[in-house]
Formats: sequence, C-alpha cells, structure tokens
Amino acid sequence: MPGTSAAQLLERSPHDHAPVQHPTAPSEERRIGGLDGLRAVAVLAVVAYHLWPDALPAGFLGVDLFMVLSGFLITGLLIDERARTGGVRLGAFWMRRFRRLVPALLAVLVGVALWVRIAGPALIRPTVRGQGLASLLYVGNWKLVHDGTTYGALASGQSPLLHLWSLAIEEQFYVIWPPVVVGLLFLARGRRRPLALFALAGALVSAALMAAWFEPGHDPLRLYYGTDTRAQAFLIGAVAVIAVRRFGAALLQKIAVPAFVLMLALFALEDATGTLYRGGFAGFALVAAVVVAAVTEPGPLARLLDRGPLRLIGRVSYGIYLWHWPVIVLITDDTTPLRGITLLLFRAALIAGATAISWLLIERPYRRAPGRRAVPLAAGGIALAAVCLLTLPSQHVVAYADVDVTTIPTPVVAPPAFSGVGLQSVMVIGDSGMYDVTPALTASFTSVGAQVISTAFAGEGLTTPPGVRDSWATTIDQYRPDLVVVMLGAWDYDWIADHGDAAYQAEVDATVKMLSARGARIVWLSVLPGDAVLPGRRVQATELDRFYSALPARFPGVVEYVDIATPLANARGDVRKPDGWHLCPDGAAAIASAVITELGIDAPTLTTGSWRADGRFDDPPGGCPG
Repeated sequence: MPGTSAAQLLERSPHDHAPVQHPTAPSEERRIGGLDGLRAVAVLAVVAYHLWPDALPAGFLGVDLFMVLSGFLITGLLIDERARTGGVRLGAFWMRRFRRLVPALLAVLVGVALWVRIAGPALIRPTVRGQGLASLLYVGNWKLVHDGTTYGALASGQSPLLHLWSLAIEEQFYVIWPPVVVGLLFLARGRRRPLALFALAGALVSAALMAAWFEPGHDPLRLYYGTDTRAQAFLIGAVAVIAVRRFGAALLQKIAVPAFVLMLALFALEDATGTLYRGGFAGFALVAAVVVAAVTEPGPLARLLDRGPLRLIGRVSYGIYLWHWPVIVLITDDTTPLRGITLLLFRAALIAGATAISWLLIERPYRRAPGRRAVPLAAGGIALAAVCLLTLPSQHVVAYADVDVTTIPTPVVAPPAFSGVGLQSVMVIGDSGMYDVTPALTASFTSVGAQVISTAFAGEGLTTPPGVRDSWATTIDQYRPDLVVVMLGAWDYDWIADHGDAAYQAEVDATVKMLSARGARIVWLSVLPGDAVLPGRRVQATELDRFYSALPARFPGVVEYVDIATPLANARGDVRKPDGWHLCPDGAAAIASAVITELGIDAPTLTTGSWRADGRFDDPPGGCPG
C-alpha cells in the first residue's frame, strides 16, 4: 500500500452485499448480474494484490469498491423500503445482515484458530487470539489502530486475520447508518435531499480528516483503519444511489465503460507520494460510484459484467475474501514443499474448497433457517469461536511485542562508576538485539569510568524509523562520545531491496562520517546470526554483514569490525530467549566481552553482576531462566 510500512500491508476485505431491489420487489433473491460481476472484479483485484503486490500495486482498492457498493446498496434498500411501506424495520434489516455475514465469519475464526493451534507457528497464536476476539466483536480495525505498529506485529509475521479490519468497518456502518437514514427521512417527511446533503457533507469531512492527518514519512495506519477516515467511500455510495433515484442512471451509460477502464487502471498505479490520502481515496470512490450506478441499469457495462463465471465469483466473493488471506499467510513455501505454480494452484484449490463448504453448508442453510433454529445456532457458533480463540495463548513469545517501533525514544544515559582518565563516553546504537546487549556493555564501560548513552531500541535501523539518524546526530552533538558501538538487525532489508546495494552502501558511509564527525571511534558489530522475521517471510539478517565488514578498509583508523558469531556460538548457559533471536544475559555477556576484548579494556567479568537482573531479560516473562 502506498505510504505504508511493511507492517501494514495488507489486507483488504470484500464482502458480499444484499442485491439491488426495486421498490416493488422486496425479495433479497432478486439480483442484478452486473453487480455480481462487479463484486468479482473487486475480489479478484484484492486477491491478486495479496499474491502479486508488485504486479497490482493498488489492488487493495477493491475493498474501496466494496465499500462504495455497500453504501449504494444499503442506502437504496432503506430508501426503497420506506417508499414501499412507509417505514423501515431496522430489526429485520440487522437480522438479515447478521444472517448474511456472521456465520461465515465464525467459520473462519474457528478454522483459523484450530489451524494455528495444530500446525501454525507459535509466534502468531497470541496475535490470532487478540485479533480474532476483536473481529468477533467487530472492532478489529480499532484494535489495529490501538496496537499500532508494534515489534510483535512485525516480528511475529503476518496474521491470518489481519484482513478482517474492513469487515469491522462495514458492520459499524450497518449499525450507525440505517438509523441516520431513517431519522433524516422521517424529519424531512420522506424527502431525500437532506439525506443526500448529509451524506455528501460526511464524505467531505471524512476525506478532509484523512488529508489533514496524513504525515509523509509516518505510518498512516490510523487513517487506513479508522472508521471515520474510511467512511467517505460508504457515503459517496449513498450519495450516488440517491442521485440515481432522482435522475436515473441512463446518463451514466455514456461514461460507464471509460469509468470502468479508469477504475481498472487505478488498480495498477503505484502511489509513492501519498496522493491516495490527500483525496485519492475519495477520487477512486467517485469513479467506483459511477461504475456501480451504471451497472444497475441495462447498458454496455452491465452486459460486459453479467457473465456466468463472474456472477458465480461475485455471489461467493465474501467467502473468497474471508478465506483467501488465511490461506496465503499459512500455506507458503516455508510450510509446504510446494513452489511456484504448484503452490499457487494448491492455494487456489484450498480457497475454492473452503469458500464452497462455507457457502453450501453454512451460509446458505443459515440464511434459510427458521428463527427458532437460527438463534441457538448463532449462540452456539459464537460460543465455539470464542472458546477456540480464548484457549490460544495470550502472551507473545517474541520479546518486546508491545513496543511501538515508529517512535524514537529518548537516549538513556548511565553515569560512570568513577571519574576515569581514559575513555569518557560511549554511545550505543542498534535494534532490539543491541538493546539486550546494552546492560552488559553498560556494566563493562561504567566500571572503567565511562558514561554510556544508549539509543538502542526495537526496530532501529539506518533507514527506519524516519528521522532516526537525525536523532543520532543530535546525541553526538550533545554528548560528544569517544566511542560508538553499533549492532544493527535486518530492518534495512526492504529498503535495500527497493533502492539497491550501492544506495545502501552510501547510507552506511554517510552514517560513519556523521558518527565520527567529532572524533569518535566506531566499533561496528556483525548482525546477530540466525533468521530474522520480516512481515510475510524470514530472511538471513547476516546478509547485511557484507556492507559492514568492509568498513575498516573504507575508513581505516576510524572503524573496527567485530564478528560476534563465534563468541555467541561458544557462549554457555541460556544464550537466547524463546523466540530464538533475542538474548538472555549469557548471550549479552558473550557479545559485550567480545567488544571489550577488541578494545583491549581490562573490565570485570560479566558472569555475575546486578545488570543480569535487568527487566528486559524477563520479556517475555520467564524467557530467561534464573
């Protein structure tokens, strides 16, 4: 998604909706084939984006198409019911929505919970638990906003339930919007113009909030998942249906096909400037509204989309969306022996099979079930989903799971044990691996008379978060350290993939020059050995050592390089935390001792000391025995 972090990637969920109805035709079985075809286009765009994001950079806009559809169709249903009967039965409306949406959701929640319990990675089980319970209450989008971009969300890999954020927003729309429509129509004695003006004003406010709150270079997670900032698509759809009821859709037929082509083209555009958040989402919704309105009337676009295969895909698009993302996340080349086209076909078969089972055995039967059976079935399904989710572990095994990786903390300064005459000040830079090493380094350097300024924190790299190197420069100017110790992780991996090796080497060189500008020596450590988990995949973090190991030759007399792999491999005791990456005191001591040895400093042994009781070694709780 343009303008988002890796943590946000993802995720866009289409949902099947009630068909368009005419005032004299209340049955929900009456459908318009072109709208089902349009649903198929939307869900295929989303699935293609999740499978090949580089090929379809804005395929996630399929979700916005569904939001416009929802605003158009639901507002139309409410207006038509009032015109037909003189009122709106909100209870019946909400029950129809419950019957249509909830059973399939429960099936996914139960299926994913059982899947990750039996065969899924332990790292994602707490995330599935939390997001699943939030999705059960239809507040999943706000949980994502509340959690923010955390270390646990990134280090644990992608969640198979992340995509349910849009279902939460849609359900919130179903709860809030119908009473607004009924109330405004009642106050206006059936006139629709006040409703149209209210919806238009709401859409403008929503788009304006998104544009005003957007900050280039910062994670727009709040804007992308917020109900208020995403309401614009629903409300533009609402305005469109009122306009069609007033003026008809015949005039749209002349521009329907060009609008559809433009909409398809927008799926393929890449937004590197944040245009989507500055009116782009609203612009896409306007184009989508023209397309939606056009296919409700006979015309060339309706004929184009009213095709058997498209109608079938559109009719079950809700199930396709619900199941496609869990399959993509959980069925990978890491979890199966499959690769390439074989993996793609296997995923497609699983998505199709799960969708068919959901439709034939759960969704359609429940919609037709009499009320005396529907209530206990719903209660049983909700209870089953809740139990399956609640029995998953709530505690992350990954360290620092709740740490916000987008915020640069204030440096932590440890004073020296006495006034030394040699090394005066040491600055420590690095990600969570170095954050674990810092207590041991601090104990060593303060014992020989140096103060230690720690700027290490989870998620720190050369290129992330924005402004991190400016904060280092400020710290250098303030404390003027004699020595800077650096140990980075894999956080720059994606930046290198986007910009190339030469560009990253230039960033490394510029960082060395900045850190040493006031005469500081630099000790640059190799990356912690092992697999690093980035969203959606594991990478060998030590691949980045090729940039760092060459620094002594590039900056002789300024940079020393220390390979920590051997001392870490030779360390005894509990070296790593349960996540296999972060360090316990014995691992931290091995790395700190390697640094001290490289510098030729005679410091006390690290086999004992109060530093071993530092709270970070109990994150997660009990992660480092003793």
